Amino acid sequence: MAEMVRVNTRISSKLNEWLDKQSDETGVPKSTIVMLALENYFQQKEAMKSMGNMGDILKKLEEIEKRIEK
Repeated sequence: MAEMVRVNTRISSKLNEWLDKQSDETGVPKSTIVMLALENYFQQKEAMKSMGNMGDILKKLEEIEKRIEK
């Protein structure tokens, strides 16, 4: 399991109210909701990096295919 560190930040009162409501409805602490949201964002960004690399790989494969067909 990854080492956990504390991060302090400021959020809008509207977002805080939403977090309070989500925490009350789910029984999940606000800090856990924030951590899960950041983890989800991180995973999406990492996936987008991989997708960018996949585009490069696809272009190279298409170039190879064209060379083979000639």
